[in-house]
Amino acid sequence: MRTSNIGIHKRLADCAQLMGLAGLLLSSPAVADIYPIRGVWVAPNRDFPIGPNEACFTVRMSGVEAVARKFIAELLIFNENKRYEIKRNVQAVSTLVSTKPAEGGYWVTEFPDVRRRFWFRQRITYLLTIIDPTTIEIRNNSHRTRFVKCGPRGKLPV
Repeated sequence: MRTSNIGIHKRLADCAQLMGLAGLLLSSPAVADIYPIRGVWVAPNRDFPIGPNEACFTVRMSGVEAVARKFIAELLIFNENKRYEIKRNVQAVSTLVSTKPAEGGYWVTEFPDVRRRFWFRQRITYLLTIIDPTTIEIRNNSHRTRFVKCGPRGKLPV
């Protein structure tokens, strides 16, 4: 009888090791997608026409206040797998789910970091087009917005 108890304990130990290994593999973070762009991007306000360099200068001097005072329409910051968005009175953070190359750009899928009613999060999908190294365009269902990149301090042409 002693031999059968040892066999059962060995099988239970092997099963526990297998379950532990499976749990470790399932709980480890997956390799996340990153955005094809990085940095600070601004959408100039059509009602307050200023050039891209002036818009970036305004953001450097007044930060988020540039959006609140309507000097610029929208401010986006792309960093690895996070997108920070500031427009009008809204500040939002989204986490990247996937980027898929498409004709003319990338289909981007995100989830906002803030959950809505009943813990659900609305999925955000848009087409991100890289026009040139300093200009991008984001197309939603009904909107098309162009953004210009703000470089580090001292990198703007005078």
